[in-house]
Amino acid sequence: MISPKRPRLAAAAALLLVVGGAGYGITAASADDPTRPRDGLTLTSQDGAKPTTMAQFLTSVTNDVDSYWTKTFAASDLPKPQVRTRWIPAGQSVASACGDEDGRLGDSAAAYCPSDDTIYISEKFATDIYDGALDGALPGSSQGYGGTVGDFSVAYIVAHEFGHEIQDELGAFDRYGGSVPTMAFELQADCYAGTWAKSAYDENRLEDGDIQEALDAALAVGDFDTDNPGHHGTPEQREEAWSAGFQSGDPSSCAGYLDGSVAT
Repeated sequence: MISPKRPRLAAAAALLLVVGGAGYGITAASADDPTRPRDGLTLTSQDGAKPTTMAQFLTSVTNDVDSYWTKTFAASDLPKPQVRTRWIPAGQSVASACGDEDGRLGDSAAAYCPSDDTIYISEKFATDIYDGALDGALPGSSQGYGGTVGDFSVAYIVAHEFGHEIQDELGAFDRYGGSVPTMAFELQADCYAGTWAKSAYDENRLEDGDIQEALDAALAVGDFDTDNPGHHGTPEQREEAWSAGFQSGDPSSCAGYLDGSVAT
């Protein structure tokens, strides 16, 4: 999900090379609840500490995705991506340039806001994704498409929102905003998320079931409101976009989502 854009200078040309992210350990997503399943990609911080809260897990995943894009940009002589993050505690809201009429984002937030260059994710939203509690409310899963459960479902959400930050870094909102539908930006962000996941896979940092968790999450968040200008893509389109990025492992392969080939 993205929100109204701010002016930003375009970065250099399309990405050419993919370099894997930094290595991290794999362990449980939330040690504060021993009843939670021990599955999926989970990360340690640079000092080796294991995440024990959802906020820590979101930070660890974001750092991993950031490491991947930093190396990918460096391989194409581009500067390091710069973005802020805000994890919204349960029951709270935060001020945002992309907030509601009161300028706030709350428990349902999972968005990149170009206007203040910040990724916002509600800890409750992420936890409900992890636990599968949102399946009945998500457009795809409520109709029998996919489902969200496990920490790689949460990682998919983080990598998708970071994908919008990459679009901003590369000037895509300035270059294509208004000329292609919202769906094109959303599918490209899914494709970018897939390329990050491929780097983790190539480094043997995924566990059995991680890829399926991401595919199921992509299906779950797809929607069917094709006449709505804010349509994000059907479940099948979102699954296919993530799969395309994962299979290629190359961000330049995601360019077609904005160049008109799938933007109609």
